[in-house]
This record gives sequence, C-alpha cells and structure tokens, in this order.
Amino acid sequence: MTSDMIDVIRRGAVALVTLRRPPANALNIELTEEIALVFQNLGRDDEVKSVVLTGHGKSFCAGVDLKVVPTFDWEGQRRMVRALNHAFHSLYACPLPVVGAINGHAIAGGLVLALCCDWRVASKSPFLAGLTEVKVGVPYPVAAMEVARHELRADVARQLVLFGQNMTSSAAVENAVFDEAVDAGELLEHALAKAEEFAALPRVAFARTKRQLRCGAIEAMEAAIAGEEPLLDSWFSRETVAAAAAVLEGKA
Repeated sequence: MTSDMIDVIRRGAVALVTLRRPPANALNIELTEEIALVFQNLGRDDEVKSVVLTGHGKSFCAGVDLKVVPTFDWEGQRRMVRALNHAFHSLYACPLPVVGAINGHAIAGGLVLALCCDWRVASKSPFLAGLTEVKVGVPYPVAAMEVARHELRADVARQLVLFGQNMTSSAAVENAVFDEAVDAGELLEHALAKAEEFAALPRVAFARTKRQLRCGAIEAMEAAIAGEEPLLDSWFSRETVAAAAAVLEGKA
C-alpha cells in the first residue's frame, strides 16, 4: 500500500510504514488521519505479525505543522484534535508489536508518535527529540498526554512536557526515551530484525498483554474519541497563533 504521504511495504510478516511528507513529515489533517487508518488496517491483517514505523528524509516527524494549524477554523481544529487522538490511539493500542526506527528529529507530536512504539531504535546521527507544545501554546489532546505520562519517567516528563525542552538523541537514549541507538546506516535493517524477532511472539497473548499494560491510557483515549475531549471546542487561542509565528520566525 502506498499513498501520497505514507508508504506501507511488506517484508514477509513485517509491515514497514514510512511517513513521507517533505520536508519534515509534519502532521497535517490528512497525514494524521491516514496514520490512524493505516494502523487500524494493519491491526486487522492476519498476515502481518509486526510493524516498523519510520520517517523519510532527515526527520522522523516534526509534529503538527505550525504553518497550517493556526489557519484552521473551528471545525478544522475539531477535526485535527480528533485526528490526533485517533492516530495516537491506533498506534499505541495496535495489537501488533511496533518498532520505531527514529531516523531523525522527533518533535512534539512526532515524539508522541515515537513514544507510541513498543520498541524505539534511534539513529546515532545527531538530532533532537522534544515535546515543544507548551512553547507554541498548543494544549495536549488527551491521547498525547496519556502517552507522555505513561511512557516517560516522571522527571523526564516534567522537563519535556512542562518546559518544552529538547534533548539530543544521545540524551534521549540515556533517559530511556528511546531504547537503543545504532549507526544510521544500520537503523532500518536493525529495526526490521527486531520486528521479525517480535513477530514470533504469540499474537493473541501479546495483544491482550499490551492492552492490560496500557489499559488506563487506552481507556482514556477511547473516552476522548467517544466525545470526552475537552479541547474539541477550544484547542488554541491567539496566544497559540502568536507563539507558533514566533517559532517559525526563529524568535522563540
């Protein structure tokens, strides 16, 4: 399966999913909705046993596209918030093992996508990882906050979430944001090998265990998807627009 923004290639029982929205795989509505659809479909495919998620180019994912989000009207904001909750839920609750091949910058929603992966392999090339939402005045949808809360150590979550700090890729490995790092030229093959290893796990037992481990976060996400998302009627403000503009202009 290949679309304008996501490639899905089968490698035996492993599905390789590549985000492809130049220049930095930033999330607009269409890409975000497509991520949800791709992972929902993979989770229902009996022939797929595990998944690798990576990005095309020099970035894994730069997060929500700050050039387009401030232009959304009320309905656009609602659609984007819903899309983010669906995308993060479909990945975090995917019944298959998901390996993240973090090939470059993973910022804001891009790092949330990486954190949704069950095993995270980073390239040893220098890049940044961070949750910068607070710096651009963007409140966290329920799914994004649940992932950050459950997947980061408390001290790391405080630094990244509350203060919007970025970490180098090596610091992210040291702080267990990522599980391991390999040379850039070996990243994809290493991630595929891990996915093949995990594909041997009994499918039903893995899916149930994953759901048990993450049940609190997943149930909160599902409630948000069902309508209990406080940001549906008020996601961002004038502060958001000004902060996003300052970031784009290099003033923040």
